[in-house]
Amino acid sequence: MKILHIGQMIGGLDIYIRNSILYAEGDYEYVLVHGDKDNNKLVEKNGKQIKEYTISLYRELNPWKDLKAILQVVSIIKKEHPDLIHCHSAKGGVVGRIVGFLTQTKTFYTPHAFSFLSAQSGMKKEVYLFVERITKLDAYLLACSESERLMGINMVHYDKDKAYVWNNAVPDAANELNK
Repeated sequence: MKILHIGQMIGGLDIYIRNSILYAEGDYEYVLVHGDKDNNKLVEKNGKQIKEYTISLYRELNPWKDLKAILQVVSIIKKEHPDLIHCHSAKGGVVGRIVGFLTQTKTFYTPHAFSFLSAQSGMKKEVYLFVERITKLDAYLLACSESERLMGINMVHYDKDKAYVWNNAVPDAANELNK
């Protein structure tokens, strides 16, 4: 099975994606798609470098840059033919869920805390929540905690049968970064 991860490889998200790959059991092939400004180190598993692509993935809302990112990922999907997309955080989630819908690729979304929760104004919160709802499309929610799963069901309106929890109980791959 080929799994394509989409998200910015910075900070805690970098460690989460790295952990997901390094400590996964089974014979999976991975492809990483991340922002072209990310400063991550290469990811290796069993001595083999994981294939990576960089795209225009920026945190702020920008319809033109976001459309460019979507088109870039569609092109990567056509080339790589993954069985599954696992998209991370708000921007990776929006891009990944749209691309998964357009390419009819099974998609899982891990928010790592929904962006509307940290919005500084009521208007921004409503906009971010609206974006989460309309880009939910046919994706599954793969929450980091039960509370995140419940927010996905109650606020974003994921169906209960499409909302799961994956507790990240694996060793910390930060040590791998220091090699």
